[in-house]
Amino acid sequence: MKETIYTIPINEAFEQECECPLCFIERRLEAEAVEYALGPAMMEPDHREESNKKGYCNKHFNMMFKSPNKLPLALVLDTHLEEIRLNIGKMKKVSGKGFFKKVSDKPSMKETIDSCMVCEKVAKTMDRYYNVLLSMWKDDEAFREKFENSKGFCLPHFEKLYSLSGNPDFLTALAEKEEKELAELWEDIHKFTLKFDYRNKDMEWGTAKNAPVRAVEKIAGYIESAENEE
Repeated sequence: MKETIYTIPINEAFEQECECPLCFIERRLEAEAVEYALGPAMMEPDHREESNKKGYCNKHFNMMFKSPNKLPLALVLDTHLEEIRLNIGKMKKVSGKGFFKKVSDKPSMKETIDSCMVCEKVAKTMDRYYNVLLSMWKDDEAFREKFENSKGFCLPHFEKLYSLSGNPDFLTALAEKEEKELAELWEDIHKFTLKFDYRNKDMEWGTAKNAPVRAVEKIAGYIESAENEE
């Protein structure tokens, strides 16, 4: 299968030693989107106007805050806070006109609170990657071998792939791979618990020493603290 701008990252991700290659891709996309938001996007009026209205979620504001240069973040916050302040002012003005027939009729900041420019950008690109991955599994024998040698996926990405595909062969392969990896992971997490029994103090750790981190990543996706637990 001919490599493209989308197949190359997928192949690279499946070469990583991780619980979910799609988490690896998603993390890279997040980092790129945050870097863009604090860099080139600062000079794009359309992007700034949209970010003023939507802002970013807690996770991606945290990623921005880790940047050593706080000025770009301050500029983003400057105009975003002004937008929020104006909206609150409008809410106060409307609310002062009298009682609302329904609570749902009241103005709300929910759209701003629930929005995130990075989340939206990453989700849109990930949708493309899901479909490319399904096509690669169908048409690329070398990729199917990488798929088989991987550790499967975190449950959120497993569910996403399972829900998107209508290919019975892929669905079977996906479920079999996930079942196999979960069984091996359960053995490791069970062994981890047994190691805390004094009767098993001489038992070898094997691959169980970092089982809690790997189990959480398999269930819920990548966690940043895992890098310090290896």
